[in-house]
This record gives sequence, C-alpha cells and structure tokens, in this order.
Amino acid sequence: MHLDKNQLPEIENWLRNHQIIASNEPVISAEKAGEGNMNYTLRVKTTERSLILKQARPYVEKYPTIPAPIERASMEAAFFAATASWNGVGEMLPKLLYFSPDDHLQVIEDLGEGTDFTAFYQRTEALPLSELAKLLAFLKTLHQQSQATPPSVNFQNCSMRELNHFHIFDFPLQTGNGLNLDAIQPGLQALAERSIFQSPLLREKTLALGQIYLADGNTLLHGDFFPGSWLRTSSGVFVIDPEFCFLGTPAFDLGVCLAHLCFCGMEWRTALDCLKTHYGEFDAATCQDFAAVEILRRFFGVAQLPLNMGIPEKEVLTRLAIEQLGLELKF
Repeated sequence: MHLDKNQLPEIENWLRNHQIIASNEPVISAEKAGEGNMNYTLRVKTTERSLILKQARPYVEKYPTIPAPIERASMEAAFFAATASWNGVGEMLPKLLYFSPDDHLQVIEDLGEGTDFTAFYQRTEALPLSELAKLLAFLKTLHQQSQATPPSVNFQNCSMRELNHFHIFDFPLQTGNGLNLDAIQPGLQALAERSIFQSPLLREKTLALGQIYLADGNTLLHGDFFPGSWLRTSSGVFVIDPEFCFLGTPAFDLGVCLAHLCFCGMEWRTALDCLKTHYGEFDAATCQDFAAVEILRRFFGVAQLPLNMGIPEKEVLTRLAIEQLGLELKF
C-alpha cells in the first residue's frame, strides 16, 4: 500500500486485512503527524482508537530528490522490538504494534497530542532540566543495556549510515557543492567562504571523524538524538524516530546532543557539564568533536533547523566548532 491521507478506504482495508482493526471499526480520519523529514507519517483515527502509521519510501519525504534507504523502516521496527523490555528504555518509547516489511510500514502506538522540543531553538525559555535529565538517563540506559545484552539483530544499518555520513561529514564541507546558502539565510554564504571553505584541512578533519562514525561498535545508538526526536506529551517525555540506529560509539549520540543543547541556548561548557551530570562518564574529546561537526553541518548543510540565530551568533559557534577540531582560522 502507498500510504495516502486522502485514501481512507484503502487505509481501512489495509488495517483490517492485517487484523489491526475490527471488521466493524471504520477509519474516520487521517492527518499528518508531526514534522518529520524522513518518512510519510499519519495519525489515523478509527471509532475506537488512534494509531500512528509510518511508511518509509525510497527517498527523503521532505527532500524527494534525495534517495534514502527504504530498509530504515525495518531497522526502526527492530529497534523498538529489541528495546521494548529494557527498563528505563522501553517505557520512554512508543510501542510497535505491527510492521509490514512488504509495505515498509509500521503501526505505532499513538502517544497522544504532543510537541517535540524544537521550540527551544527559539531560546525564549530554557530547556527544562528535569525533562533533559530523563532524556539523558534514557540514553545512558540504552547504551549500557545494549553493551550488557548485545542485540541479536544486525544493527549495522550501513545504508542509512552512509547517507548520514555524506550529509554530516562530507557534503557541507565541499566547496562548490551547489547549495545556495544565502537562500537559507542572507550572509550565510559569506560566512561559509571565510570559515569552513578557507582551509582544506577542515574537510580532512571531518572526513577522518566520519570514519569513526562508520566504524562498527558495541553500543546500540539512537543515531539521531536531538530535540526533533524528543516528544512532550501529557503522559511524559518520550523518544521517537530511531531509524538511524546502529552499533557504534556512544560519543556520537552524545556529541549530537551537545550541539543541540548549544542551539537551544546553553553555553558549551554548561552543556558538557550537563551531559556529565546526567549521563556519567564518556569520551568527552570525541563527543565534542562530533558536536563541532554537527554544528557545522546544521549551519551549512541540507538539514536546516528552525534556529533563532543571526549570522554573528552563527559565526561565534562556527569559530568554536572549528577550534574544537584543532584548527585556527583568522576571520
């Protein structure tokens, strides 16, 4: 089935044929659920319940010209299945109700109306430390549980890692990559020209770090641990969208998180101390290197964020990121 919110009879028949809804349980509505980039996701309501239907297609939903591995749906479904029983992890994830490998479609528990944490990019209020502590406790437990009880599933997720590697460590640092940065924000192209494109050593640094990302590890990572994957509901805080999951180094999840805490208004050192307080020990040097690259790719790459930052503020963080990677630029 090609999931389409305008085709309620087709959705209803699919759900009924897969014994997800009863024969006398009609579908009454289907609407877009959230602002995710990767997949086509609907909140489908019947007379009895509400369900989330999430379908992977062979491209990025928000950017259809960018191909994307369709097997990401099976990886996410496997993540839900493997972690559902882990104390401190499963209760902060939505429950996987059904997965169709033929349709690359998951049926997931609807956690109810909620919002992700991307509003904190506006920096009009601070991230609630109580909720952040829960999220970091989730991450710590996920990492520890997977080390103690290695999953039986092959979580290499190579195709998704290759896609992510290109857009994090490679493309944003390519001179002449064709991305019109001034169309994103006037002045952004000039900032790129006087910073990231000034030294070829920077791209060498990011590509070297990318090899650490691509190397297999012994820890199951969420793979995209940022405010867009954190959900606030009346029932509490949850973590969603683990389709980039893989077995790697914990420093990657932590580095991504560190960068986004800075985007939300935390100072670098304060954010790092927050990770240490609520997560515990980790490879701080590699974490900070990953955070630096995450900052650069979010400023100068395709996957833009709704940041409330002018060019001068982006310049400060750009300089910090480049210095973290061991380079000194005069701009």
